[in-house]
Amino acid sequence: MPESGDRLDITTFLLSAIHDMKNSLGVMVAFLEDALAAGEQAAPARARTAQALYEAQRVNEHLMQLLALYKIDQRFYPFDAREQVLADLAREALARVHTLARSRGVTLRCDCAEGAMGWFDYELVYGVTVQALHNALRYARSQVLLHAHADADGSVEIRIEDDGPGFPDFLLERDAPGPLAIRHDTGNTGLGLYFARVVAHLHGSGTRRGTIHLSNGGTLGGGRLVLRLP
Repeated sequence: MPESGDRLDITTFLLSAIHDMKNSLGVMVAFLEDALAAGEQAAPARARTAQALYEAQRVNEHLMQLLALYKIDQRFYPFDAREQVLADLAREALARVHTLARSRGVTLRCDCAEGAMGWFDYELVYGVTVQALHNALRYARSQVLLHAHADADGSVEIRIEDDGPGFPDFLLERDAPGPLAIRHDTGNTGLGLYFARVVAHLHGSGTRRGTIHLSNGGTLGGGRLVLRLP
């Protein structure tokens, strides 16, 4: 057994491991995106590659969320809310999922005025947006819509919709604040939704806080996630 002074703190070990896994997954994602972009695979292999890309991106996002949540919990996350161009956020988020959308035959639509501005932490809100887009692409039949809007009072609404079957009841129930828990029948931890709630709550002051809301219906008739920031 190592002496107590030589022992690696388990938190430090886990954080280092998460960083390593995240970097390795980033390399895998790039390889899979290149393979899909080349378009040289037969349809069955292309479908498997697209599924592998989705899973790799999903795990990579979860690792980034875990790192951010740890830093937020320990109060050393470099929260950097400033005025941002909503169209830039929309373009970057859609570009992030473009390869996956094309491989699945899903059309990405964007509704965002070029001059719209909002006050938020870019990296955190980008993370929530990309996570929502990936989830929408998993269930969409043919299209996904990203809507980003700023009101005159400076508040921001980011909405992601799809034309799939909609959110299951257990996820709609999780829309309300509550503890993070694993559903053993599905393996769903609710990490993405929890992360989105934390990010929303970080924005604002006093009684005015950001919110996250899930529903079914909307413009495309499927699932809809709405992030509102004051």
